[in-house]
Amino acid sequence: MPVLLENPPVDQKEWMFTVLPNQLQPRRELPGRIYGKRITFTAAAITLEIGELSNNRILQDDDPSKFIAVSFGGLRFPETLLRVTGEYITRLMEAGLYLNGVKYRFYHHSNSQLVSPLCTALPWWSLTMP
Repeated sequence: MPVLLENPPVDQKEWMFTVLPNQLQPRRELPGRIYGKRITFTAAAITLEIGELSNNRILQDDDPSKFIAVSFGGLRFPETLLRVTGEYITRLMEAGLYLNGVKYRFYHHSNSQLVSPLCTALPWWSLTMP
């Protein structure tokens, strides 16, 4: 699992990451399952993993390689108010995230994600593709 950034700063304003192309391939794929990029944010590190994604309407109808599932479940900056973590996530949602030169923006969340700290990001260029 590649570490994109160790100890992300609380006041981070840009999220630009580059990984080797082979780090974006699943180790093995099982038929009928959807695989893609997942980025996990914690105060210790921002990490990338290629793994199984939830089987939802959007991923069934579109190319899963256009999406990144993002998890904030373990993100809590130590010795700060919870508001600081919320502001960090808001800045990320507004600025977007770059992976290998492709800009991803917050796309949506499902009802189940409202009770979990996971969201899905979509590359900006796929928003305008037919």
